[in-house]
Amino acid sequence: MSLQDQFTFEAQTPLPGLPFATVQAEILARAAQFDLPVVTNTDQETQIATDYGNYSFLLRDGVAHVQVGSSRADWLYVLKESLSDTIAELAPEVGAAMAWSDAQEQAGRRPPNFQFITIREVTQIAGGFLRVVADAEDLSQFTPDAIHFRLAMPDADLSTPQWPYLSDTGLTVWPKGEALLHRPVYTVRDMDAATGRLVFDIFEHDGGRTTEWARRAQPGSQIGLTGPGGGGIPQTTAIRIYADETGFPAVARILADLPAQARGQVVLEHTHPSSTGYPLPEHPGFSVTHRTADPDQNLGALAITDLDDTPGPDLDQMIWLAAEKAAAQTLRAHLKAAGVDSKKHYVAAYWTRPAAGGLES
Repeated sequence: MSLQDQFTFEAQTPLPGLPFATVQAEILARAAQFDLPVVTNTDQETQIATDYGNYSFLLRDGVAHVQVGSSRADWLYVLKESLSDTIAELAPEVGAAMAWSDAQEQAGRRPPNFQFITIREVTQIAGGFLRVVADAEDLSQFTPDAIHFRLAMPDADLSTPQWPYLSDTGLTVWPKGEALLHRPVYTVRDMDAATGRLVFDIFEHDGGRTTEWARRAQPGSQIGLTGPGGGGIPQTTAIRIYADETGFPAVARILADLPAQARGQVVLEHTHPSSTGYPLPEHPGFSVTHRTADPDQNLGALAITDLDDTPGPDLDQMIWLAAEKAAAQTLRAHLKAAGVDSKKHYVAAYWTRPAAGGLES
């Protein structure tokens, strides 16, 4: 069945100069890496399913083509962007020549998942966090399955910010050089889709670009936002949660939204003593443990130890981790080696430690 028959939104582009066998091998390898279902795999087509829609790689008249389909326009855009990045890595000249079939009707417009938010207020809350309350243009796509987003922040010294737009080939043109946008990921802590009210929390640390922006932000000022994206509220009633400060807002959102019958444990890692005060909703089925960051045992290693120390560890219990990149890699590698279905767990790197230490956000 073609993607036009399966999905409301569809786009395609040829990949001239890129052998179909090369594309097929790369996509099958990535599907295996990320546990994506292979819907079709023949010498003429390979179709992969994702949470956002499907990719179909086709051989037509000796030329490789790719077709993407989704139930939502913003998800179609995310699929196209992801695929464009993949092809650009595989063959930069082919990636630069890609031209999507729906490009002309969108050329010059903002990307479908980009909008501006207007700041209402920024206040300090317990735990060393800044709470931002803003008015968004459209929150209709922010569902329990999609609670994360990226800010799009120009340099504070730039007098005239530049924003992304779609080219006449359907690719996103992002500002470069001094106009480059800082794009950190945050979690929707609270929202009202009807009024556009959006609330998110920022862990406050000196030198952080988002921290410095939030400290200066005035009511009425605007900033860009792309999303939603990333994971949502876990669909489970048994879960172990591990997070450092960057993941505390997501943990709070999860505890607020999990059903009353859910059961589990929460381990919160602190790099600063004050962050123990971050406000978390109480959930009757969860115990919360605090620990100081340990340079000899990251959160991923701790999660592995907890699993190993539990008699008859139940891997049907979901593992949810949001922390520094090394911790995520540690746990992800362990689960893969154990043959655990990664789709049953959420392991995410919320930040990367720079060589000199500290947070890059």
